[in-house]
Amino acid sequence: MSGVRAMEWGARALLAAALALAAGGAALWLAQRPWFDLRRIEVRGDLQHVSGAAIRAAVAGRLRGNFFTMRLDEAQRVFETVPWVAAASVRRAWPDRLVVTLIEHRALGVWSDGRILSDRGRLFVANVAEAELYGPLPEFDGPAEFATEAARRFYEFSALLAPLALTIDAVRISERAAWSLETSAGEAAGPRFELGRDDPPGRLAERVAAIVAHYPLVLARLSGPPARIDARYPNGFAAAAYKK
Repeated sequence: MSGVRAMEWGARALLAAALALAAGGAALWLAQRPWFDLRRIEVRGDLQHVSGAAIRAAVAGRLRGNFFTMRLDEAQRVFETVPWVAAASVRRAWPDRLVVTLIEHRALGVWSDGRILSDRGRLFVANVAEAELYGPLPEFDGPAEFATEAARRFYEFSALLAPLALTIDAVRISERAAWSLETSAGEAAGPRFELGRDDPPGRLAERVAAIVAHYPLVLARLSGPPARIDARYPNGFAAAAYKK
């Protein structure tokens, strides 16, 4: 009897496997029917530099699959190749929609190679005129590997220089990681700061803080704002006046 039961169980298992295989094949066939083609891309997000129409045009012909077969991770990467798109999240919406939520880059400045530097320190390709929609952006010059640090230090230096009412117009980083700033005071030119290397770490911020603390004395000694401040000295800084 045990042998007969084993054969019965074996036959049932084979039948179940065959049915499962057939069902899977039928489901795959059904999922690939044109009834499930994606017919709409709904674009969401607070977009300033790109429109939904521009996004749809940029990805036309680059998305693969239908409602069931499309790989959302691949679709996400396609959307993130569009200029100005920093991040994208993609989901399906029954029966024939793809809903895409986008986050744009926020332009901080223009890198020396023509790319835009975002406020998070990412370099991306976009139209500079679009980036400067609300006015000229600061310039950044240096090896691209400093992009993330340059964005962070821009905000750090801007906060330190705020008591002097100076605006940073340019950040320059040499191949040896020496930093310099070009500034302005309203419509007038401000001093150029030579800050040197951040060695040991934290030295750059200390140098800028020392300049700010002694700036009134500099103004008094020079009878006006300096043209250049060199803070690369071990125990102080030198200031030079504008040539008359």
